[in-house]
Amino acid sequence: MQRFILAVLAIFFIAVIVTNQSTAVNIHEDAGTRGAQLLKIAVGAKAVGMGESHVAAADDVYATYWNPAGLGYVETNQLGFMHNEWFEGIRYEFLGYVQPLSNIGTMAATISYISMGELDKTDETGKDMGQFHPYDILIGLSFGRKLNDVISFGINAKFLREQIDEENAQAFAADIGGIYAIPNSNLVLGANVQHIGTKMKFISESYSLPLNLKFGAAYRLIDGTLTLAAEVNRPVDNDVSLGFGAEYKLKGIINFRTGYIYTMGGNDLGAVSGLRAGLGVDIRSYKLDYAFVPYGDLGQAHRISLIASF
Repeated sequence: MQRFILAVLAIFFIAVIVTNQSTAVNIHEDAGTRGAQLLKIAVGAKAVGMGESHVAAADDVYATYWNPAGLGYVETNQLGFMHNEWFEGIRYEFLGYVQPLSNIGTMAATISYISMGELDKTDETGKDMGQFHPYDILIGLSFGRKLNDVISFGINAKFLREQIDEENAQAFAADIGGIYAIPNSNLVLGANVQHIGTKMKFISESYSLPLNLKFGAAYRLIDGTLTLAAEVNRPVDNDVSLGFGAEYKLKGIINFRTGYIYTMGGNDLGAVSGLRAGLGVDIRSYKLDYAFVPYGDLGQAHRISLIASF
């Protein structure tokens, strides 16, 4: 436990230093200037309910988002599905499959789709031109492997396509992650560099991807029934954020989760928007999870995810 506290203090220290540096060069003023916002949407209700602090605790199909190195801990085939009922009629769907390959490592394939609903279309004079249906689709291939009992690494390769009416844009991206389990300890450290890739070009304008660095720690105690996690995110187009979360397993069946995300300088949608809560049920080879996320005046979002192991 002492090591976890020291790790959390280190994470906070890193966040403060990076924030001071970003303030000096006004990086946070670039908020909203990057494309491919789909890449930022968190996957998996379990991790979301824990304050989205999962870079060191990833160990299932949703590790393809949080940290591909976590795929090295998956020992059986897994099929994962998530539905995200967002505000303003926006819906997000995720489907992933994991296949361990004996001593070689673990492969995964994923597909994500976000629908923006039906939007009104007008010409330059304001004349009604009907409606259009913008959407994004993301396809990923992932690989993770345990190099030994303490070190794991992983990589994602992703293709993204955005469609707005008759115009579209594409991009290729990659993530590189690692996990270090400190020997003779319940403490695990994780890091992931996300969204390294090409620019997206709509007509004549090009947009870079939202490059992000995750670093965090996870600590399991009480024979693994309680997990504490902390994480710092350093995006290039926004302020640094800190995430904290906890999960408690009751009788190995019901999982209670809570967490909080704080953006340095204050949460734009109010303090309540940082809260996270979740509930999970494990029945044999199935895991059903739910997470609740408030977005201030914009409303609430509900995520439901399922994992089937076989």
